[in-house]
Amino acid sequence: MIIKMNKYKEQKEDEKIGRLISSAKMKAPENLKYRIMHQIEYESVLSGDKNNKNKSVNRENGSVIRDLGSIFGTMYAVFAIIAIAAYIIQGTEFYLSIEFWGSIALVAVVFSFFWLFSRIDAYIKEKEQRKTLSNALSNSEKRK
Repeated sequence: MIIKMNKYKEQKEDEKIGRLISSAKMKAPENLKYRIMHQIEYESVLSGDKNNKNKSVNRENGSVIRDLGSIFGTMYAVFAIIAIAAYIIQGTEFYLSIEFWGSIALVAVVFSFFWLFSRIDAYIKEKEQRKTLSNALSNSEKRK
């Protein structure tokens, strides 16, 4: 019985302390969440601009090298296939003919144009991303 009385007293004291603490708490304003989220977005846009420039330069350099390796690597593989097929069909005399060198030149021109168009496409996409980022930055500054 005494143990139950002590527990009851402790519960009463805990309830009193809880009421005192809850009445002393400061309540956050209604728009606090909005202001915090706005600040986080604003800072991420500002800090992200510098990081995105560095990342885009690295991405652009990596993309150029990757495109060069993949496109022109495939071109040299096609050259090898043409040369092997020409040797099997016609022999070494075909290597000196105008048809062989014309086909090599045609393949080189096609792959070079393909690389050129891929670089133009990458440039346009990068330009659109920069435009989108600058629009987001200007919109966040207007909200301020």
